[in-house]
Amino acid sequence: MRYKIKHPMADTMSVVNGLGTYSDTNSSEVAFFLKGEWVVSPIEPFADYHEGSGCGWDADTAVYAYVPNDLIEAFLEENKA
Repeated sequence: MRYKIKHPMADTMSVVNGLGTYSDTNSSEVAFFLKGEWVVSPIEPFADYHEGSGCGWDADTAVYAYVPNDLIEAFLEENKA
């Protein structure tokens, strides 16, 4: 699911879970976008979950793996557009 957000580094947050994602029953996979482009730089408070694309910090995509759902909910409550 994609959410419009009000954040200085991103305008959209993608939250997915299920088969083939970095998630489980209490966590989800997250990614951020700005004007349709991937935000690769880590965004707080999710920096500890930042996985990049496996190509290092010069990657052109970035995901956050196994982010606790309660952290996602708190972020969206504060930043949802």
